[in-house]
Amino acid sequence: MAVNLNHLEGRKFCVVFVKVLDPTANKVQLQCLRGRASVDRGKVSVIDKNGATFTIPSISVANILPSDGTQLLQDAEYFVLIKVDENIELFNRNQDPYL
Repeated sequence: MAVNLNHLEGRKFCVVFVKVLDPTANKVQLQCLRGRASVDRGKVSVIDKNGATFTIPSISVANILPSDGTQLLQDAEYFVLIKVDENIELFNRNQDPYL
C-alpha cells in the first residue's frame, strides 16, 4: 500500500546520518542535513540551502517522523534517521575537512 507523502512537500526537514562507532559503548557520530522536503512520484528528497539534494532511501520513508523538539533537529518539522556504513566518513563542521 502506497503511503501519501504529499504533506511533507516544502516542510523543513532534517536528515540525521548516524554512524555507529562503538556498539558496545553506545557511541555514535551524527551529522545533519537540513533543508526542505520535496515529494516527487512517491520519493522524498531534501534540498539544502545550497541546492544539494539527498533522496531518502525507500526503506527509510516509513521512519519519517514529526520533530520531537530536540535541539539537534533545530527548527525542522520532520526528520528521519539514516544509518550509514562504518566506512563512510562524516564531515565534522568543527574540524577542517581536509585534515
